[in-house]
Amino acid sequence: MRAIRLYFMLIGVSLRVQLADRRSAFIQIFGQLVITGVEFVALAALFERFGSFSGWSLPEAALLYGFSDLVFALADALSYGFDSFSSLVRNGDVDRLLLRPMSPILQLLGKELTVKRAGRLLQGAAVFVWALIETRAVDRASDALLLFFAALAGIVVFSSLFLMQAALCFVTVEALEVMNAFTYGGRQTVSRPLSGYKPLLRDFFLLVVPIGSVVYLPIATVLGREGLPGLPTWVAWPALLGAPIFAFAAYGLWRLGLRRHTSTGS
Repeated sequence: MRAIRLYFMLIGVSLRVQLADRRSAFIQIFGQLVITGVEFVALAALFERFGSFSGWSLPEAALLYGFSDLVFALADALSYGFDSFSSLVRNGDVDRLLLRPMSPILQLLGKELTVKRAGRLLQGAAVFVWALIETRAVDRASDALLLFFAALAGIVVFSSLFLMQAALCFVTVEALEVMNAFTYGGRQTVSRPLSGYKPLLRDFFLLVVPIGSVVYLPIATVLGREGLPGLPTWVAWPALLGAPIFAFAAYGLWRLGLRRHTSTGS
């Protein structure tokens, strides 16, 4: 409980610092809202031209797009400390994390709750609500419950990816740009129906990095669609177990990186 209280204190400090200049914070939020809004306009333009994607209509694809943006925006905002961990390694500041009587992971999670990510969050929420109205997909309590747990699982998977990126910095020092293919690239991939991708890419984001398991399959289920040929709709529930398994693997990689860490003596 003490660690949790300290975490919320860190979050409070982070928010006060970022909101000290409200005009700057608003400009950053609005800028990201516009940028991510252009992405959806481009998606809508493709549907206007081709009509559907892998049998999905624009409102159905928008539901998937909005949900993936909501989940990623929350994970990205919470995981800034992992994303910027390379600077701590490079400057020799990791020792300070280890000397404090608090989990290093909790310290990094509390380093900054990035306010500007609210732009993507607002855009994703607007698209998601519009798609819900158009598709009328969530009409049962079980559907709402599935999406709730899917959102939590999605945040866990994306945050675990950022944790893996931080763990690799113990070896590489600088953050590996290739990890963006799994974080930002993963969000981009699962914002479209996975049934339209080649089997290799589809299976990778379902089984290896289970973003598709916790984002795509639940959305397909609430829409009454077959997620993948031959898979029953109820598979979306056990598929959510991919999140804690992946988080455990990410934590193992983090612990391995800590054991390899050599103090700078600073």
